Amino acid sequence: MRSMLKTLFIIERTDKKNIFACLIVALSIIGMVVYANATELGNPIKEKSIESLPAKVAMNKFQIVDASEYGDGSDIYKNIVKQYYTYPKQGMALKTEQPELFIETAIELTELRKQAFEMDDYDLVAVNLPSKIQNEMDSYYYQYLKENDLVLSFGSLSFYPFLAFLFSIVGSVWFVLICIYASNIMIDDFRHTSLIKGYPIAFTKYVLAKCMTSMGIVFIFIIELIVCSLPLIYFKGLGQASYPVAVFNGEVTIYPIYKYIAVSIVYMICLAVFAILLSVILNVLLRNVYLTLFVQIILVVIPILFPSLIELLPFNPFNYVNFPSVLNGDTLNLETPVALNSNAGLVYLCISIVLLMAVIKWFLSTGKLQKI
Repeated sequence: MRSMLKTLFIIERTDKKNIFACLIVALSIIGMVVYANATELGNPIKEKSIESLPAKVAMNKFQIVDASEYGDGSDIYKNIVKQYYTYPKQGMALKTEQPELFIETAIELTELRKQAFEMDDYDLVAVNLPSKIQNEMDSYYYQYLKENDLVLSFGSLSFYPFLAFLFSIVGSVWFVLICIYASNIMIDDFRHTSLIKGYPIAFTKYVLAKCMTSMGIVFIFIIELIVCSLPLIYFKGLGQASYPVAVFNGEVTIYPIYKYIAVSIVYMICLAVFAILLSVILNVLLRNVYLTLFVQIILVVIPILFPSLIELLPFNPFNYVNFPSVLNGDTLNLETPVALNSNAGLVYLCISIVLLMAVIKWFLSTGKLQKI
């Protein structure tokens, strides 16, 4: 088995597809690091300077009237005006580096938004304001900073915050990318049976070795994400690994950055195993790389096209393939809101992996995988 793994890994290591994939990953991450450094990604002053625009657009949807407390403007209009004039306070707090003032105005802003959700005519401005779950996460985050006397970061993204940002971006497309990578994992074996005939090893172990080798390449991809982000330490420093991040896990809670990164890596590993095993089964059934990929994409897209199925089948592992969306609580913004739990998602994925392994073992025991 060890010699088989060594042989397959040497083959995979010299495969042009894998070399090209590693180069693409490295260049993409280095490009993002350069972009983050050049544009000061995460700089709150720059980000807050454009946050007031949606509120201004919302104000323009109403006829200009008296927005004072006893004026004849509607409650929602007065609320939007108050929100709009809270942003300059935040801007001043950022420019003068007064974190306490910024946090107070941020909490004030989340309270105004919370009031707006219950007002008449809110639907007119809903698209211009953060969603309820986003506002709740913002409120929880700033309250947490205030209660724990944490210092608000005024700079752009340093190493650890950038890693959290990077995993949230890559994680949203990770499953699809691994499906593309692994879509032909057994196709060559079906097309060229001489590749495996004569190996002094059981076919069961050969399939296992192929899956383990593919996972080895996946681990290289994950390591690349971290290693290629290291130059940001030189430009922006390490940052705080324990800095809080608001997430949704059945309810709004706080993760330190290192926990968010750890959860992301665990999700990525589980999704990679799930995608590889699914590719093996679809390769057996369909014997075509394009059909394999098509079926996988369809399975991913179905919960997006039919969100009511998420509530009907919360245990469907494909509900969790975009795990950053789950951690952001985006499923609560659907027409039929569903509160997905990221911990439960990992359990469902692990159960699905066990089921896929059982299916592959059954294929092997019935000879379906060996009839190639």
